[in-house]
Amino acid sequence: MKNQSVLDALSQLSDSIKLTFQLISRLSKLSFQPGSTPLQGDGDVRIELSHDIRDALKHHDDTLDSLRQEIEDVVEFGTHSQRRRDSLKDRERARIAAQLARLDEDLKQYVHNDPSLHDYFTDKPYSARSQFRAAQLSSKRASEAAKQKEREILFASLQQPTETDSTSSTTDPLAARRPQPKQLTQDELLINASTDVTSALRRTHNLLTSELSRSRFAQKTLDQSTAALADLGERYTDLDSLLSNSKNLLGTLVRSQKSDTWYLETAFYILVTTICWLVFRRLIYGPAWWFLWLPFKFLLLKPFYLLLAVFGITGGSSAAVTAVSSLSSTISTQPTIRLQPSASGDRPTFRRGMDQRPANAVPVGGGGAKAGKDGQPQDPSPAGSMSQSLGQMAEASREQTQPQGEESNEAKGHKEPQRRGDGTILQERGDIPRNPKKKMWEEDVEAPKYQMRKRDEL
Repeated sequence: MKNQSVLDALSQLSDSIKLTFQLISRLSKLSFQPGSTPLQGDGDVRIELSHDIRDALKHHDDTLDSLRQEIEDVVEFGTHSQRRRDSLKDRERARIAAQLARLDEDLKQYVHNDPSLHDYFTDKPYSARSQFRAAQLSSKRASEAAKQKEREILFASLQQPTETDSTSSTTDPLAARRPQPKQLTQDELLINASTDVTSALRRTHNLLTSELSRSRFAQKTLDQSTAALADLGERYTDLDSLLSNSKNLLGTLVRSQKSDTWYLETAFYILVTTICWLVFRRLIYGPAWWFLWLPFKFLLLKPFYLLLAVFGITGGSSAAVTAVSSLSSTISTQPTIRLQPSASGDRPTFRRGMDQRPANAVPVGGGGAKAGKDGQPQDPSPAGSMSQSLGQMAEASREQTQPQGEESNEAKGHKEPQRRGDGTILQERGDIPRNPKKKMWEEDVEAPKYQMRKRDEL
């Protein structure tokens, strides 16, 4: 099917080449009559025919190149096939290749059997483009010959009246015998001169009138040009103002964009910082305190300080004994601090009847979290260690000094007053009424306010 389409295309190309050669033959035999072509230009028929032949040759070259590529593919496929060379398809491929070569030869060299072309092109070989070039030159020579003949005819027609006047003047022998015109009088000469002057003045008047009309037209054109230039100047002025306003607007937009960008970036950074702080405070701070700092403190720092104290790096044994004894004596002499509910770190909650209850007192220094079941402080150091021996020595010295102090107090018969943790002596109220302006804590009213304020702080 592909071979058949290639054959059809080759036959169409062959017909087109034949038509092109006929056009070339027509161009080569083109003749012109005097006056059929303009003297200052080329013949329209010759130019149009040359353009048609040039376009046809270009189209033939492109079509031939595409067909050559397709035929090369077909022939190459047939060469690599394993069929017999004398088969029908091989013969068809060979015929296609031969026809392509013949068309190529027809287009490049003159082998066409056209009698009209044989009469003109006698030399062989001739390519199609060389034939076209020769036909162009032939038609151009014919056109130039027609123009030259037309010029000769025009020149002969212009010279014919002059030659007639010269022949008539030479062939008239009786011209001298004719009567001469009589002499004009002075008045006739004056009249003739006045007539000539009048005609000259009329011609001058006509010339001035025509020049005046031209001047008026030029003035009108100048006025229109001036108005157009003024309008154009106004438009350019408006354009300049528009450009300046656009420039100012663009500058304002750029500055506002910069400020808006800075505000947005600042707000974004603040938002990111706030989110990071909330994440750290809500999710990382608590676990880090419980699982990182406290294990590090109790597993590494405390044993490290204890080892330094045991091995005497931070101070000698005698200095440690002295410090422990002084600490125990200080603890024994300090008054007992009574911790009120307000010192527990949270806002106290008052209920009815709380003022009649006895105050809970926790001795500081010997009780609290380190107190044992019997209320005595527990020794956190291991049994038989140096720190435990130092503690026992301090306890023994404190027990020796404590009875002496009690005996002295009993001897004086003086009763120690109760003091606060800051050393303020507590006095009994007695019959002194309470302060009526002092606000009392109301649980039902103040507790919701405290919860709302705490939630707002978070």
